[in-house]
Amino acid sequence: MAPEAIRTRLARVVLPVAAALAALVAPAHAMRLVDYNVTNYPGVLFPQRQQYFRIIFAPLGADIVTCQEFQSQAGVDSFLTNVLNVNEPGQWAAAPFINGNDTDNALFYKPAKVQFLGGWAWTPPEPSPLRLVNAYRLRPVGYSSEGAELRIYSQHLKASNTSTDANRRLLEATGIRDSMNAMPPGTHAILLGDFNIYTTTEAAFQKFFEVQTDNDGQLYDPYHLSGVFNQAAFAPYHTQCPCLTCPTGSGYSGGGLDDRFDMFLPTLNLNTTQGLAFLPNSYKPVGNDGQHYNKNITDAPTIPEGSTYANALWNASDHLPIRVDLQLPARIVLSAPSLAFGSVIVGGAAAQDLQITNPATLPADALDYSLSASAGFTAPGGSFSEDAGGSPAVQSIGMDSSTPGTPSGTLTITSDAPDAPTSLVGLSGTVLAHANASLDSLALVTDASIDFGTHDAGQFTNQLARVHDRGYGPLQARLAVNDATITGGDGRFSIVGGFNPVLVAGTAANFEIAFDDNGAIADTQYDGTLTFTNADEPLPGEADAAPLTVQLHAHMGTGTTGVPGQHLPTVLRFDAPRPNPTSGYARFAFDLPHAAPVTLEIFDLAGRRVARLASGEYGPGHYELSWGGAADGARPGAGLYFVRFATPGLQRTARLALMP
Repeated sequence: MAPEAIRTRLARVVLPVAAALAALVAPAHAMRLVDYNVTNYPGVLFPQRQQYFRIIFAPLGADIVTCQEFQSQAGVDSFLTNVLNVNEPGQWAAAPFINGNDTDNALFYKPAKVQFLGGWAWTPPEPSPLRLVNAYRLRPVGYSSEGAELRIYSQHLKASNTSTDANRRLLEATGIRDSMNAMPPGTHAILLGDFNIYTTTEAAFQKFFEVQTDNDGQLYDPYHLSGVFNQAAFAPYHTQCPCLTCPTGSGYSGGGLDDRFDMFLPTLNLNTTQGLAFLPNSYKPVGNDGQHYNKNITDAPTIPEGSTYANALWNASDHLPIRVDLQLPARIVLSAPSLAFGSVIVGGAAAQDLQITNPATLPADALDYSLSASAGFTAPGGSFSEDAGGSPAVQSIGMDSSTPGTPSGTLTITSDAPDAPTSLVGLSGTVLAHANASLDSLALVTDASIDFGTHDAGQFTNQLARVHDRGYGPLQARLAVNDATITGGDGRFSIVGGFNPVLVAGTAANFEIAFDDNGAIADTQYDGTLTFTNADEPLPGEADAAPLTVQLHAHMGTGTTGVPGQHLPTVLRFDAPRPNPTSGYARFAFDLPHAAPVTLEIFDLAGRRVARLASGEYGPGHYELSWGGAADGARPGAGLYFVRFATPGLQRTARLALMP
């Protein structure tokens, strides 16, 4: 049959089988490595073997493939295009190929899963040419540190079992070990390929396990075998050769499965359950069921992968591929780079949740971490572990709210994620003092009075009740005036426009109070009580503030005027300040026809009292007071001020402009 006809027939039979096998891909894995000596590719039986390689690779789920015995760049390109990218279109790339002596190494990888960081090749020193050794630097996608880097050393030691060949393998092994010792300390590496070693006692094999002064390249055997490989007891580990009687013209060694030539030998730091790790239970020669010692792999019993798969292994190469899965290191992802606690009031609960996730692809190391918060903040103590692929862990971070202030600091997360052994989260917040309800801006006054005076009907004027958050500043809560009720006074007192809740900060809340004299009884005293209900603004730690009480008084006149005494004022009067505006002193005059309590105060635009000029009982007479802008020994700034005069029967408010 013509070669083209053979290819067409193989395509009709093999490709559907390969598609079926591809549906039986092994369970999810983080990073799978497959090594395969492809036996003089493409020189032997090319291109028929491509069909068999497709069947072999279809179910393997490899992410990295290393091969030995590539003869040329054309062979590498062919394997990439006609095998790997046929099964998984567009998913594979090849590392640069270095052509040495026609039995060279090649590496293929999936860029979506693996970053290729570079590589190099060398020949171990020896008078006669030795086979080329390739080193490749790789790192899983999603990682950035050297702690997640894997180095692969691919080699093909001298074949045959004479003492000369064994000595040559020792020279090659020595050169490889010396090169691996030169790796940076802590580097994770795997030596793989076709070792052509027949027994664990061979000097070349032992060279890889020696304890040396520079020991970074010391390796171990995950199978822990001892003795000659060619024996029935080691049948499950054999990789050479799947054919007893081999395809005509293949040049395969034959003899059936009887030697362990193809191996993974990792560095000691991969023999762990932490970080990047070699998973020994996933390490196996593909298709070897341990039942075909010195037999064709196609002989009875049929391997678990099936007769079609066994036939592909029999035809593709005189080696079996080997595969292993690698555990990836932990990763850490935080829900936020900083936590802002906002504003709370002294004693209030102040906590923020931080989510910590380990998004590493399974199988992967658990994320082990601990938390430490700077002064003013708290974090859970002890050690924590977060499995890869699980739901985020939620850690509650607290802020100390015992004293007012603006604490800021850092949460330090120390973990075994190689990309982020230390993660920092900014912490900030504000702790406020409680609000301070008062009827006065300078002193704590919780009870006061407003006297509308004695007037005839239609002569009463509205008065102001002021509520302050005394001492308000950036570290004090605002005062919430939540309610205002008036009792007594025959229902004649009211808040003009009704009451609406208000938040008080640096400026007083003004409530205009009215007295309704319609129908009031002549010469009658009316007394009521105005009560403000207050609290901190609605923040964590809020509490009720002191209630404020204002006694309200109004006296209905008789409609007659008394006879004034000699030389005494006959009219209750307050004169506007003069001069106004002024850059010096202002004078304030008032007349009292009868002895009475008098209050004369000056307020700024925010409602804060800046001066008290009169406060107490005054006899009948004419009075003049002056103010030069001094408040507690310091002259206030230029601006507009309000002068408030109060005595029974008269309430007056005047403006005063203070010039520079």
